[in-house]
Amino acid sequence: MAEERAAEGCLVAFVRVPARIFALLVVVPLRFLWELLLAAVLRPCGRALGWLVVQVCRLLYWTVGWPLVRLYRYVLVPCGHALARIGRTLLRAPLAWLGRQVLAPAGRVLWTVLARLGHYLVVVPLAALWRYVLEPCARALLWLLTAVARGAGWVLRVLVAVPLVRLWRVLLYPVLRELGRAIARAWRIGGRIWRFLVVRPWRWVRREVWWPAKAEIGRVLREVRRALVG
Repeated sequence: MAEERAAEGCLVAFVRVPARIFALLVVVPLRFLWELLLAAVLRPCGRALGWLVVQVCRLLYWTVGWPLVRLYRYVLVPCGHALARIGRTLLRAPLAWLGRQVLAPAGRVLWTVLARLGHYLVVVPLAALWRYVLEPCARALLWLLTAVARGAGWVLRVLVAVPLVRLWRVLLYPVLRELGRAIARAWRIGGRIWRFLVVRPWRWVRREVWWPAKAEIGRVLREVRRALVG
């Protein structure tokens, strides 16, 4: 450990000596020259330049800005107001008179002329077209449709309705009536046949055979149960 520390001390001493020599020969003179340049040249030049800029700004303000502000405030603004008043006085009244005395009458005359032109060029021709062309055509078409409907109705009545009525009266109604009567008679005859062939025999069998047999079977079963049970 002592040997390592001794080696490190020698290395540090070997490095520090050239560093100190470089600082004394290079860094310190350069720092001194920079401080001298800053104190002797840069700071006075900066102050002089700042003062010069301030003076130039002041000179521009007093020679250009201040006169322009005064010119705008005391010359241009009053002149603008005066010109606006003069313009309102010289233009508004003449324009109002022009609109009231010239443009309004001209507009009314133009509207009247256009209305009359529209009446004579549009309304009157359309009314004449309707009265002398469209209305007669519509009436003729309506009459034609009515005639066609009447003719079709007459044709249907002659060719369809009258034959169907006659067919019903002469053929269908008598045939259907006789057929209904025949069905009614057959129904009555069938009812009678059913009554004689089915109902009466069934009643006789039930009265003369089924009920006595049922009574006898019941009596036999009662006798058997009485004999078995006691």
